[in-house]
Amino acid sequence: MRGLQGAATVSEPVAKQHLAGLTPSDRYALLQFAVPDLRDWLLAVYKAEELSVVPDLKPVYYPDLPEALLSTLKQWEAKNRNRLNARMKLGHDRATSTLRRLMAEPIALARFLVEHGVARWDTMKMSDRVAFAKTRPKRVQQKLRPFIDFVEGRNPFKTERRGRPPKKATSVIKEARQIPILPPDELKARIKDASLRLPDDQYLLYWLVAKLGLTAKKAYGLTLDRVTINQKGKLVIRPADAWIALPKSLAPTMELLARAADSAWPYDEPEKAAPIPVMAAAIPEHRLGTDVFRGETALLRSSAIYAALHEGQLGRKSLAAITGVSLTTIAAMEYMVPADIYSLASHKLVSARNAAILGDGDG
Repeated sequence: MRGLQGAATVSEPVAKQHLAGLTPSDRYALLQFAVPDLRDWLLAVYKAEELSVVPDLKPVYYPDLPEALLSTLKQWEAKNRNRLNARMKLGHDRATSTLRRLMAEPIALARFLVEHGVARWDTMKMSDRVAFAKTRPKRVQQKLRPFIDFVEGRNPFKTERRGRPPKKATSVIKEARQIPILPPDELKARIKDASLRLPDDQYLLYWLVAKLGLTAKKAYGLTLDRVTINQKGKLVIRPADAWIALPKSLAPTMELLARAADSAWPYDEPEKAAPIPVMAAAIPEHRLGTDVFRGETALLRSSAIYAALHEGQLGRKSLAAITGVSLTTIAAMEYMVPADIYSLASHKLVSARNAAILGDGDG
């Protein structure tokens, strides 16, 4: 305010020049403390000179936490602060307390972990997440998902990108990477064997990887906001971007797991529900690879994707939307398919594909 007063004593153009040199948050502060006449003049100048005005976000206060937990929280704070400031500069309205609200649940999770003897994010188990989720209201748990994605190395702000990526000027033909797979008949035999040796809930995990094509991490990490019963009475899941019905032989098992995780399930608005893990009761996460998949998780998943392409059950876009597999991986596998599945698909295969999507079959 003193700086503006000194500039105004010289001339009005100098005062405007002084305002132009301030930060957007300083211009906002002037509005907060100006008397009505000065505030009207400031608003007129801001509009005429097209000067951005952004409120300063309130600082975030942290409890006493181990450095390993605290450093990640501060990285998450910086990421959100930069994103909020960028959006406010573009004209989006945000409350000054927005950043504090975004950090409330991650900080609460960190405090919960410390109270239970966990001092690093990489040692947090699924059971820790389940225990924490049971202490929080459902309406606030959803706010934790982007932070969990951030901790696990995923992009929490990933947006859908349509169309083909632009070609590079210096593009070259590269040899396709050989992807290990099982022949479809051998994969079917493995799935049948798993159905005999595993309990129902563990076989469901096996099926999600070896038949549907999910990663083991995505299958085990399914949460209640991604499991529901649709209007047709079918149990559907959304591992990636699209909902898909489970076969009738597997739906009851998933329903039992979902109700065990929360007796109030299914929800009226699943997308607003808490991200409570569903599969944690089936088996401890550290035993998943050896006991359920026998060390073949990557092989089974790639074989499932290859089988879907080979048998023409799903197009590449549907496969990506359901499983989350990248189009790059699908393109690499299409080189391994012996025929053009899109031009040779029979009516029988189309019917099988539709049955798989609708959950009418048992496979």
